[in-house]
Amino acid sequence: MAKNQKKYTQEFKQQLVDLYSAGHYFSQLSSEYGVAKSTILGWVKTLTPVQILI
Repeated sequence: MAKNQKKYTQEFKQQLVDLYSAGHYFSQLSSEYGVAKSTILGWVKTLTPVQILI
């Protein structure tokens, strides 16, 4: 881990994923919370449950 890399709690990550799922944009969340868009995208990919349609 890099020296200046921030560590975020699981609750914070889930909060941003939930906000994104509720219709907020990556750029809006990024500027409001100070987290890179690519970081939020990674959280969305890993923390959003996969839905299987049958």
